[in-house]
Amino acid sequence: MARLRLYPPEGMQDYLPDERWHKRRVEAQVREQFALSGYEEIETSMLEYCDVVSGGEGRLPAEQLFKTFDQRGSVLAVRPDNTLPIARLIAGHAREMPAPVRVSYVQDIVQYPLPKGGQMRAHTQAGIELMGEGGAAADAEVIAVAIRALRASGLRQFQIDIGQVEYFKGLMEEAGLTGDTAERLRVCVEEKNSLAIELMKSRGEISEMAAQRLRELPGLYGGEEVLDAAEALSSNARCRAAVRNLRDILAMLRAYELDGYISIDLGMVHSIDYYTGMIFRGLTGHLGYPLLSGGRYDELMAQFGRPMAATGFALSVKPLLVALEREGGMLKRPAVDWMLAFTPDGCQRALRLAESLRAQGLSVRMCYQPERLEEQARAAGCRDWKLIDGGDAR
Repeated sequence: MARLRLYPPEGMQDYLPDERWHKRRVEAQVREQFALSGYEEIETSMLEYCDVVSGGEGRLPAEQLFKTFDQRGSVLAVRPDNTLPIARLIAGHAREMPAPVRVSYVQDIVQYPLPKGGQMRAHTQAGIELMGEGGAAADAEVIAVAIRALRASGLRQFQIDIGQVEYFKGLMEEAGLTGDTAERLRVCVEEKNSLAIELMKSRGEISEMAAQRLRELPGLYGGEEVLDAAEALSSNARCRAAVRNLRDILAMLRAYELDGYISIDLGMVHSIDYYTGMIFRGLTGHLGYPLLSGGRYDELMAQFGRPMAATGFALSVKPLLVALEREGGMLKRPAVDWMLAFTPDGCQRALRLAESLRAQGLSVRMCYQPERLEEQARAAGCRDWKLIDGGDAR
């Protein structure tokens, strides 16, 4: 008989008791912060129709999904993202969920390509979506909730980088650049590849002025002084509106007294066809990749027939646990309080004692091998143990 595998499929993960306890603790702390900010938790289907979660901007290609079929032949996909299913749910329940809608979630996603940064194919995300509210105040609220969630988890060293995709789009508009050229330049800026920008200029694909501005874009990083430099760099109306939006967000975050966590990064230009305004990500020196990311995506809900402004973020739980461990912020899992064993004539008495202790909020584990009571109790890290017979406990 062949021996069965002792490990899960590639990219999947098991959790031992310590890991699971820490994961649930962090999830509970994050959930509490979401609830305290007025976000109501929802849960979406683990399976979605493939065309809902693939084939558009911000979605994975169909070949990168875990797919299956139902009995009618419909192609289904294991949930690869949380925002799309939530958008579907909210669009389909307009009567029960009038705008503005504030929802939160803590649920798993599964993506076929292994994510960057050592994450697993299946991993838990916690996040919020604020739909039906446009403007800087809503964006600042979402960022503030993200900061409070990270603080509540126990993480001390982190920062939030904020960008604005409209600024880059304004530069492209000003230079008359679209399509593949604009996308290649976006990648150059995101990767801080000034050499590639220079090469495109030398081939006549972009002007000297456009190249100069794009080379400067990754350097627009820091405090509010970055916005002054951004205004000086371009007089394009779209760029100016993007800068005003960031100033308004910063003003709100100062009112929250959370601006100390914030840096401006106008060289952050990922997913510009999906995002429509402010974008942000949470970073820590303990990791080489973001803990969380989010932004404004005002065009998504229209695809489900309910146009409305939308902003939100998703936090990856496993990287947060890794960061907490590296920072020394992991709490010790509580030990089992009692282990009880009993002789044949002490069974009922032992069970009554166990229930009495549990009623006091103490955890009790039973040992059915009295001769190994102390050995098992020490191995389990129990705080105390007793052998119960028909008379007194020993």
